Amino acid sequence: MKRLSRNCLCAVSVAWLALSASAQELWKYTDKSGKVTYSDKAPTNGEKAERVNADTTGTVIPAAKNLFEGKPQGSAAINLRASEREAERDGYSKKMEAARDELERAKKALEAGQEPTQDERQIVVGRGKEGQPTGVNAVNRKPEYFERIAGLEAAIKKAEEKVAAAEKEFRENAPK
Repeated sequence: MKRLSRNCLCAVSVAWLALSASAQELWKYTDKSGKVTYSDKAPTNGEKAERVNADTTGTVIPAAKNLFEGKPQGSAAINLRASEREAERDGYSKKMEAARDELERAKKALEAGQEPTQDERQIVVGRGKEGQPTGVNAVNRKPEYFERIAGLEAAIKKAEEKVAAAEKEFRENAPK
């Protein structure tokens, strides 16, 4: 039984090799009317055909040369340029984050500064018709309060402009 299966295996292997070898050949047939046909099947007895040798060197496309600015480069040069691009991109990112942080601080300062300070308030004592105190006082904000709030709002506007400029610079200049 072992001998039989070994013989079958050998026969299959020989047939496979024969098929592989014939698949590599190319034949050119010309019929009576002059029509040319190419086939990968060998001619049968009596057919006139010629074997064509295929030039496999024409089907190989050479790989692109690994050049940078016209000079060959190795992996060390590639890695160095990649780390330089990454550092440049990080610089733009940090600048953008700093601008966003500044904007956030300016917004918090405005939010925290809504109440007038001691120097920015003026207390008006309420008086009746005859000038006696009524006990109902009013707190007025002085012009200094409005100037400070305008300054905080201007700081927010300036920070927003910095964020927009940093984001634009990142989009336009940061390496991909």
